[in-house]
Amino acid sequence: MSINHLNWSAKTERNTAPGYASKKDFQFVEVEGGMGGKWGEVYGFFDIENPLNGVDQTDGRDNRRISYKGVGRLNLTEVGGLPVQLYGHIFNFSDATGFNDQNHVVGLGTAFSSGSFWIKPFLGVHHESKSFAGADFNGLMAGWVLGYSFKLGEQSFMITNWHETEFNRKDKFLNTASDAGGSMASSTGHNGAVSLWWNLTPKLTTGLSYRYADGKLGSATYQDALILTAKINF
Repeated sequence: MSINHLNWSAKTERNTAPGYASKKDFQFVEVEGGMGGKWGEVYGFFDIENPLNGVDQTDGRDNRRISYKGVGRLNLTEVGGLPVQLYGHIFNFSDATGFNDQNHVVGLGTAFSSGSFWIKPFLGVHHESKSFAGADFNGLMAGWVLGYSFKLGEQSFMITNWHETEFNRKDKFLNTASDAGGSMASSTGHNGAVSLWWNLTPKLTTGLSYRYADGKLGSATYQDALILTAKINF
């Protein structure tokens, strides 16, 4: 479980305003967890943004919002010592206006590790259900999660990165993704974060993340932020 503060860059706040996707700093609470075995693994998180607020704030950007994601990897076979996995994930975002965006991806993945480094890429078909756009297949999605653990003295650290790239997206899913200049997002979009984690104790972790997106999060422009995190591990 973690508490987080997300601070958008001044350029992001400037380039996304005005518009329904204009950005403002916010806090969020996250619960995440996973499990795995020889069969594969599952992972998920549930976020509440602006958790202390209602859904009727004077500034709509302060309203409470909900997002969640579930990821599954099922080991099918091995090729060259690497697993071939059936991959799937569901991501859902909703806000107080009634807007909802749900993404489904089904495809293949694998996993590789060497020493303290690991990476888990995937490629799949992307289906999206979005308010004002309907539900339809929306191109392909590729991405990965990776991590590297290391020590400085007696202190334990880890660097992680998650990244998603969407290809060949349909126009009807992009016609609300406009920046301050009114541009439609391209058919390719990028989304991810790079994080540095400091494991103070087995129960307590702090982190600093660089959050980035291009042609995503309701805007055609590049967006970035810093996230400060304090996490309790169970």
